[in-house]
Amino acid sequence: MTIRVAVVVVCCLLVFVGAASFVVSPGSSVTEPAEFDRTVSMGLTLEEQRAVGERRVIPRAQVAYSQYPYLVGYRGIGLAATASDDPLVEQQFGYPLVVYVETVPSDVTLDESGYLVGEYTDEWVPAADAYFVIESEARTPAGRATVAFAEESRADAFTEAHGGRVVRWDERAQFDVRRSDGSIARDRVATHHAEADDQVADAYELLERPIEIVVGEDEPTLRAALSAARANTTIRLPPGVYEGPVEIDRSVTIAGDGATIVGDGNGTVVTVTADHVAVSGVTIDGIGDSLQEDDAPVDDDRADWDRQTEAAYGYSDAAITATGADGLLVTGVEAETNASGIVLRDVERAVVDDVRIDGTDEWVDGFMGVVAIRSPAVVQRSTFDGGRDAVYTHRSRGITVRENRFNDGRFGVHLMYTSDALVAGNCATDQALSGVVIMTSPSGVAIDDNVVTNTEQGIATSGSYAYIGENTVVNTEQAITTSARNSLYTGNTVVGNRVGFRASSIFPTSVVVGNDVVDNERHVRATSGPLRVWSHDGEGNYWSGAEGLDRPYSPTDPVDGTLHRTETARTLSDAPIVRGLRTLRGSAPGMRDNSVIDAEPRDSPKNATRLERAQALSNGTTIPGEVCST
Repeated sequence: MTIRVAVVVVCCLLVFVGAASFVVSPGSSVTEPAEFDRTVSMGLTLEEQRAVGERRVIPRAQVAYSQYPYLVGYRGIGLAATASDDPLVEQQFGYPLVVYVETVPSDVTLDESGYLVGEYTDEWVPAADAYFVIESEARTPAGRATVAFAEESRADAFTEAHGGRVVRWDERAQFDVRRSDGSIARDRVATHHAEADDQVADAYELLERPIEIVVGEDEPTLRAALSAARANTTIRLPPGVYEGPVEIDRSVTIAGDGATIVGDGNGTVVTVTADHVAVSGVTIDGIGDSLQEDDAPVDDDRADWDRQTEAAYGYSDAAITATGADGLLVTGVEAETNASGIVLRDVERAVVDDVRIDGTDEWVDGFMGVVAIRSPAVVQRSTFDGGRDAVYTHRSRGITVRENRFNDGRFGVHLMYTSDALVAGNCATDQALSGVVIMTSPSGVAIDDNVVTNTEQGIATSGSYAYIGENTVVNTEQAITTSARNSLYTGNTVVGNRVGFRASSIFPTSVVVGNDVVDNERHVRATSGPLRVWSHDGEGNYWSGAEGLDRPYSPTDPVDGTLHRTETARTLSDAPIVRGLRTLRGSAPGMRDNSVIDAEPRDSPKNATRLERAQALSNGTTIPGEVCST
């Protein structure tokens, strides 16, 4: 673009902006409360919302902000109180015009879990007029509940029945609320690794059991050995082929040495139903290719959404399936499968270590490397080639997925209804859709120090209180989404992507600082939503093209967004008309939509060594494996 053409474009933008500035500000009138389902709502994970059920009541609030066109609904009055006093929220959305809280029904009771039981009243009162009970026995899935009443007498009656005390809105600093940023997940990473190390160490003790049976010497077949073995002993499989399928229904260790267990091509080859089982050093073949069981024996007491998900993903044929067990170790196992590799259903303290699962060449034809259904396993140091998802989780809170290689599948890691997960040190290459994808709005997920390259999406986030840090994302269509709320995105290296960051949350409340964003076709793509401020406590991000700027930088600005691609943009950015436009955009709320501003852009990379490796990967002078190994 020549300077003349660029100036014409900017003049046209200025005319457009001048017209847009006459749009009526949302703060021009007092907003009435709305139906809660019509607000931009937040406050619980989808799993927590579904666990509440129909008769349980979560205290709710809604807030109208002066520079935000939508009412924001909060499941949890403490969340609304914290947000209404948060300087970052005010910077992006304006001050709270009015806060409404929903009063609970007069006949509300508490169940055995402390949840409020009754019906939502849809009776909203200004928070300043309400009476709040704190420190009572009332709870929500997120912790203690703050309960609102329209009359002081009803609040007093509630405290007499369920404890607590009555306060007013101006005492809201005492409300119960979970910490509202991603620092908890970040600070938990080291502890999570240590706990996973302990889980692995405990599992490996299963390999120290005495050898009682050597198949071929003491018993003729693996099946015979399993029938004869005493608990807490080892069955040794010398080199050879052993007929399956088999069921391990006692606490034994299968220790192979060049051994292959072969199924009949129908169903799962090894089924584990006992506690404290180890399967080590075997190749598993002859796996069936069914992805679902017609009449899966799912517990009818489970909620429909939980039961349906388990039936859809937890009953494929597999090399190994474990159900209802505790203390499982699978290590040194290899399998080639058109279905799944390892399926875990309600398994506690499982460890999957140093396995190799080769799935289908086309992901649509296969299934999962590891399926974890309500199984907070440690999956580590393993390689997954092809197939659909390398690691798929459902309600496996606290799972650890670390130091694995994911190649040529659909998703590397696919988290569903899984909070407090740790996904760390993995390398995902050539995934069809995403290296790491977080769905169903969990909380507290930590995505740390992964490498993702040559995928459609690098890391796709959702939920809240997440930490996405120290990751390297190279040569993707879209590197990292910032859809998670109240989360922390920091220390990431984003290089050579078509889009670096995608700012897509309609109510963005996350901190995005200390990232190195270099050589992307577009550093940031911002979808519908208000101004996003990507700097915090005097720290910003490093953007190629923005070095040396003595002013805020906007990667979504028509001129700033091209500084890294053309010298002309740098000249144009200093033109008086552009400076005037920039000033106007900063002062007119209606013109700040769909924008990202870094108030403190860095002059140098946060992590120069990681950036150098990422650039080498982007330009083809190194290979993904070399980056992952470092």
